[in-house]
Amino acid sequence: MKQTLIQLVLTWLVACCVGNAATLADANQQFADGDFSKAATSYQKLLDDGGPDAAIYYNLGNALQSEKEYGPAILAYERARLLTPRDPDLQANLMMARKAATAFEEPELHPRVDAVLGYLSRDEWSWLVAGGALFFGGYALLRGLMKWPLRWTRLLGGALAVVAGLGIVAGSVALWLRRGEAVRGIVLTENAPVRLSPFEKAEALGTAMPGRVVRLGETKGDFRYIEVPGTGLKGWLAKVDVAAVSPEAE
Repeated sequence: MKQTLIQLVLTWLVACCVGNAATLADANQQFADGDFSKAATSYQKLLDDGGPDAAIYYNLGNALQSEKEYGPAILAYERARLLTPRDPDLQANLMMARKAATAFEEPELHPRVDAVLGYLSRDEWSWLVAGGALFFGGYALLRGLMKWPLRWTRLLGGALAVVAGLGIVAGSVALWLRRGEAVRGIVLTENAPVRLSPFEKAEALGTAMPGRVVRLGETKGDFRYIEVPGTGLKGWLAKVDVAAVSPEAE
């Protein structure tokens, strides 16, 4: 009975893995065949079923960009960049999509500071903080329990503890400066009207172009409050016209 149950579980796991692999292979084949719309649907289903994946976000962005759906393509690339910020192909395709949509991003800070902050993902900055804290704690514990027989071992331990401390500070500062990513959104549709109040018939204050980065605010009904950085445009945008870059912020 136990063996049968184990076999059933293994069979189910193999079936799931084979099914996912087949779905990914189908999506890639659809893209290769030039059926970009169907490929985008397949990639999105993979993400819905399996969760965030940088490679699939990248493929989704390529399929959407081939369909000239620049807003959704930029969103997919931006979500991939959260996971793999140093991928040169991803950076190049994101720039191509922004150029095609004329939706260039206004830097939050100095461009060099933004480049440093974006060199690591938020998870990597978090690991740097956690790793530094663990090392620093372990070093302090060993220093209290053991005698260091040689001078060079004391100096090496002290130097590594300083490096760990700097890692904690750098990672903490980077995470604090990147806190705004939780309210970062991308406009998805062409000429999306920004309204004075969260109603379909409210006065339109202006339009937001696809691919434009916006700051997200509160949600009311089918609308979300947004601000367009670098402009005075702020108001209510239909939720179907905008999406958060961080999937967990949706």
